[in-house]
Amino acid sequence: MKPEQKKIFVVDDSNTCLTACKNSLKPHYAVYPAISAAKMFGLLEHIIPDLILMDVDMPEMNGYEAVGRLKKIDAYKNIPIIFLSGRVDPVSEVFGLNMGAVDYIHKPFADELLLKRIKTNISLIETHKMLEDRNKSMEELFSKCSEITTPLNNTIEMLNTAMTVDDEQIIKKHINEAHTVIKDLLTHVNSIFDISKTEKNK
Repeated sequence: MKPEQKKIFVVDDSNTCLTACKNSLKPHYAVYPAISAAKMFGLLEHIIPDLILMDVDMPEMNGYEAVGRLKKIDAYKNIPIIFLSGRVDPVSEVFGLNMGAVDYIHKPFADELLLKRIKTNISLIETHKMLEDRNKSMEELFSKCSEITTPLNNTIEMLNTAMTVDDEQIIKKHINEAHTVIKDLLTHVNSIFDISKTEKNK
């Protein structure tokens, strides 16, 4: 089965650039062109892209302003942005990266370069997300492990007490309590193994 294509917004006030980007990207990605930042925000109400290609110099709202607005909205702030710009000065590039863009590509650009940069950044983002998910699972695993320590110590104390007394009723009482705790521990241990198996299969 063919995997679902990654969704990419291309935001540029130049129809020529929009067409060129769409032709270059459409064999590999689902491309959504937007002639302005306002059009992009309209699209965002219906589609959350995996990446946005953003022109810097646009009327009404330029690329820097658009990214500044995106970063203030929780639903959009983590969408990776690659700036596309005819500006070649390092100040503009550094400014764009400081705003939170993951990359900055100068116009005119080769199709191969654009595709490579997109692929690299999407791969990095996916790896980062995978590591975040794995860290979360490991935190849950350690939390469950810590839940075992106290009841296990209590069980050991119950069994030690049972071994040091002669009263049969007391012995039965501690053994029954230990049995109950051990059953609960097995439930925790099984859940830990479930998490471990899930992590192993990722």
